[in-house]
Amino acid sequence: MMNLGIPPIIGHRGARGLAPENTLSGFRAAFAQGVFYVEIDAKLTADGVVILMHDETLDRTTNGSGRVAETPYEVIQTLNAARTFPDHPPEPPPTLAAALAVIQSVGGGINIEIKPCPGRERETAAAVIEVVRSAWHLPTLPLLSSFQRPSLEACRDLAPDLPRGYLSESVEDWAAEAKALGCVTLNLLWTTITPAQVPRLTASGLPVLLWTVNAPDAAQAFLTAGVTAVITDRPDIVRGS
Repeated sequence: MMNLGIPPIIGHRGARGLAPENTLSGFRAAFAQGVFYVEIDAKLTADGVVILMHDETLDRTTNGSGRVAETPYEVIQTLNAARTFPDHPPEPPPTLAAALAVIQSVGGGINIEIKPCPGRERETAAAVIEVVRSAWHLPTLPLLSSFQRPSLEACRDLAPDLPRGYLSESVEDWAAEAKALGCVTLNLLWTTITPAQVPRLTASGLPVLLWTVNAPDAAQAFLTAGVTAVITDRPDIVRGS
């Protein structure tokens, strides 16, 4: 039996509403609110280093520019990932290995969304698995999720022992796909369902994780209805709901 250890509140990209997304300081912002499980995005640099980055380009979240897939880690580690928080101390985009170390230092948990650049779906999944294998030592396993079927197929084939989450923006026709990919959670866009629909989804036996819920009332309604967790930019206000 897989040890998922998923709590009711998960920090989105760390704590995106409180600190720069996908950064070590973002994790610490979540920890400060009593949230020790976070969701992050994993992507490959040009030379195959797994870093935390949501977009295909560097422009939105850093002071760099250009495509992540065309930029070596040597360059990326010199950039400031706090561009969206101008008053925040500069810090580089972290590697996945560094992120796992910080999470484990507080006994936390992590949902790693595999966010490959086009054409690197299996390659990115394989690299993420390699980092997890070498760097994760807690009994609660990281959850590997993705919108990309080839990435989830690679996870299923290369690491059947690691739990996989089925990411979707729709509640239609997910069950057969999730089963074929051996997924153990259903990660849904929260605005695609209502609390009344939750029992039908949880009847599948899969824990339901909803993203990205920033309204305390909505978070409480879905948790009461039976979802396992809400993923939020604002753990400071949602946790108190």
